[in-house]
Amino acid sequence: AMASTFIHMSPAELVAQADSMVQGRVVQLDSFWSESGRLIVTEATIEVEETLIGTVPATVTVRTFGGEVGDIKVEAPGFPRFEKGERVLLYLKREPADGTLRVLGYQQGHFRVVTRRDGVTLAVPMVDDGARLLSLDGRPAPEARSVEIESDEPGTGVVAERGKTVFLRIRGSLRRGDVFMDS
Repeated sequence: AMASTFIHMSPAELVAQADSMVQGRVVQLDSFWSESGRLIVTEATIEVEETLIGTVPATVTVRTFGGEVGDIKVEAPGFPRFEKGERVLLYLKREPADGTLRVLGYQQGHFRVVTRRDGVTLAVPMVDDGARLLSLDGRPAPEARSVEIESDEPGTGVVAERGKTVFLRIRGSLRRGDVFMDS
């Protein structure tokens, strides 16, 4: 299997470097050839349910590598892949060159939001075998894990402060820490 190598980003790094962090639903996918005609890119339109960091409009368009145009399909190992209808939690970065939004940290900044039968909502990391994550000294990064972000208990959910520190509120107690992945 093919894989791409990326530098591991801790949750604190994702929070500090994100221009915005949103939770929402993928409502449209459009794949097309880039301006150079060499790459297929996909734009996912996200209907924003909640903005946790930054300020964004009610819908945002996020661009990633890979997709399908006609009978040509390009899979980009380690890059985010979206499905229409899926709920997502995304750390986003605006590209200075053209203003497009991309997922920060490649798959590391992409989480699928799922609700279990018991009513607990999880942020499930979308890092797959196509992403090889290494620390700056070349060691393999710790494996990402799912985290509860909402439950039927009062006072649960994700909150963000102006200082771009994200907290996870579980069962009424506020904890500072590694929110969406082990660091």
